[in-house]
Amino acid sequence: MKILTSAIQNKILLAILAGVVSIGSFQVWKDKQAKYEKFIAGQENNCKVYIEMGEDAVKRSPSLRNLKYNNIVTPGLKQPGINSEYEVDSRYLLLYNKPVSTLPANTLVYDNGFFKSLLKNGKNPPESLLVDAVSFDFKNQQATVSSYCAKKPFVVRLENLYEEFQPVDRDLRGSSSDLFF
Repeated sequence: MKILTSAIQNKILLAILAGVVSIGSFQVWKDKQAKYEKFIAGQENNCKVYIEMGEDAVKRSPSLRNLKYNNIVTPGLKQPGINSEYEVDSRYLLLYNKPVSTLPANTLVYDNGFFKSLLKNGKNPPESLLVDAVSFDFKNQQATVSSYCAKKPFVVRLENLYEEFQPVDRDLRGSSSDLFF
């Protein structure tokens, strides 16, 4: 009888221990989920800030506005690795002047509606985005860039990267031309 009582007590203790472990595991999972959701919210906020900064760069630059909205290339537009110096870890403007997605289709994004929307094509050129250069591949005319909008760095064509501040705009403002204003 003592053996039976001892076995029952051990099973009860094991059941209690299993319950405590499962509750603890659930708490750990819940805490990790909350941290991940906070991380995603932070990434989304940072991404939106860099999109806003990219759009601001276009708004304050007559030459970039003309390129994006009128498809008019102003001579002297600076593009890293094409006609200007380039630096890894420098910030550049990812700008398209035709209807494509904000991020290239093969970009790995977070599993969230906002980030997935950046992979969809629209009817107009997408919002411009500030990105950080990771590397340059001049043979293939492309650069690897990073952004808060993607999980990992992604590849873009050099033809779509521009200097955030365009020296040609200073020259345009000093001219008597009202083509841009």
